[in-house]
Amino acid sequence: MKMKIFFIAFSFLLTFFYAEVIAQDISPDKVVEVKVKVNSKPNKDGLVEAIVDLSILHGWHINSNKPLDNNLSPTSIKILDNPNFKAVKISFPPPLLKKLSFSDSQLALYEGNAQVTVELKPAAKFLNKKIKLEGEVDYQPCNDETCLFPVKKAFSFEIKLKK
Repeated sequence: MKMKIFFIAFSFLLTFFYAEVIAQDISPDKVVEVKVKVNSKPNKDGLVEAIVDLSILHGWHINSNKPLDNNLSPTSIKILDNPNFKAVKISFPPPLLKKLSFSDSQLALYEGNAQVTVELKPAAKFLNKKIKLEGEVDYQPCNDETCLFPVKKAFSFEIKLKK
């Protein structure tokens, strides 16, 4: 009987610590993949729309751009200075409101995919010329049990304007 209890306890501890090791084994910058899709035709206001797609690894989440808890790191997107384009508006999707095991209240999160719209204003007309833009997304990846350190992840994309 003592041996059976020992093996049950040992199995439980092994599973618990293995899950913690696996959770910590992933690099924070690997939790989110960033892809950008650009509408190369300006809208009626002359703005170019870029969709920054944040693909979040299954089992993980990131805080929204406006977390409900001031102690949490918000997700943010920044387009780096460029003489050809200026980001005039960045619109985040509505967050998922969810209560997790480590929190007493709901959290504002993104899971799966979050598509952020960035409106860019060209400084001049660049028809049929490729312009490379660079940006950064700041986020803190968490799962239901732990949070990893916040990360700043660089991304880049090209725009080729059409009439």
